[in-house]
Amino acid sequence: MESLLITGSRQRKCNGVERNYSIDFVKFFAIFFVVIIHTNTVSGIEVENMSGSRIDFLIDSFARFAVPFFFITSGYLFMQKMISIHNNNDGSAFKKQLAYFKKYIIKLVNLYISWFVFYFLFELWINFIETEKNMEALSSMFKEFIAGFSLIDIIYYGSNAPQQHLWFLLALIWSIIIVFIFVKLRLLKILFVISIFLHIYGLLGQSYSMFYEVSYNTRDALFFGLFYIALGAIFAKFNEPIKVFANRILNIEYILFLVVLSFLQVMESFVTMKMLNGNGQNYFIATIPLIIVLFLAFIKHPNVGKGSFISKIGANAVGIYVSHIFIMEIIRHSMYRFGLSEFQGTVLWRIIFTPAVFIIAYFFYAGLQKGKPRLKTFFRQHVYQSK
Repeated sequence: MESLLITGSRQRKCNGVERNYSIDFVKFFAIFFVVIIHTNTVSGIEVENMSGSRIDFLIDSFARFAVPFFFITSGYLFMQKMISIHNNNDGSAFKKQLAYFKKYIIKLVNLYISWFVFYFLFELWINFIETEKNMEALSSMFKEFIAGFSLIDIIYYGSNAPQQHLWFLLALIWSIIIVFIFVKLRLLKILFVISIFLHIYGLLGQSYSMFYEVSYNTRDALFFGLFYIALGAIFAKFNEPIKVFANRILNIEYILFLVVLSFLQVMESFVTMKMLNGNGQNYFIATIPLIIVLFLAFIKHPNVGKGSFISKIGANAVGIYVSHIFIMEIIRHSMYRFGLSEFQGTVLWRIIFTPAVFIIAYFFYAGLQKGKPRLKTFFRQHVYQSK
């Protein structure tokens, strides 16, 4: 159940597209920072004059490059494949592009449905454990649990706990659908311009809500994901001139740009969230040039991390992404059940918790992938045959 979001950089050699190893290398750090955001690394720790909550806020602000990076990479790889099919035109390019698009979307939808059901059952199981074992209490719990879901959340926003992180898959699905339609209409440039205005408007529902508070969630496909995916598609469409431009920038300039823009993103977060009380810090204005520079850097250096263990883990970032919330919650519930809740407030726990979730999630998903063939064999032999 892997998607081009994560595996595209490994597959592109056989697809006739130039391979870029740096994508997987950067994805390792991007997914690690996603885990950091959700685990609240040092939040709540107070050591002398050091405020863990303040440090956690700064780390969280810096980490906001991660999700836009996954979006722009997805748009870039998707568009590269579309162009590759078109360039190998044998008279049936449209059918092949449509077939590829369908296959890609189906994989993403299957990935989303599988993990939505997984988290649905997981949360239901947690609620069952914590509810008194009588029919009245269980019935009330189940009704409240079901009432917490809405159709718009399930098919678009994906904002229910604990599967709220799956919003990214929904945003990716809807954004890719929109991009595909506009690509086939030869209107990608127009879509990109539209997505810029939508993205800016979306900021009013995030960190810039002090100017005009949008009443609905803008951490979605239309206002967030679409811009970066369309930007990635633009990078792929004009890959050659962009590559020439990227090669002209000196390495030291890349480093300086990334440091300065990262600092500006953190400062923008501090001003808008802490000083002006913005609603959400999912994305910022400074994130745009930061992601562009980062993307140009690995276009210039496509072999960073080639063959490394970091790139191997980065290539499986989708597994860590979909499973890390489960691992995180299992650890927290286990600590509570064994009476170790106080230990979770210690510095030592805060140091080991995030990397532990990251590593366990990686091996957990890898184990699931290895176990799928055996599970399919079991169902074929014992379930389907019995029918």
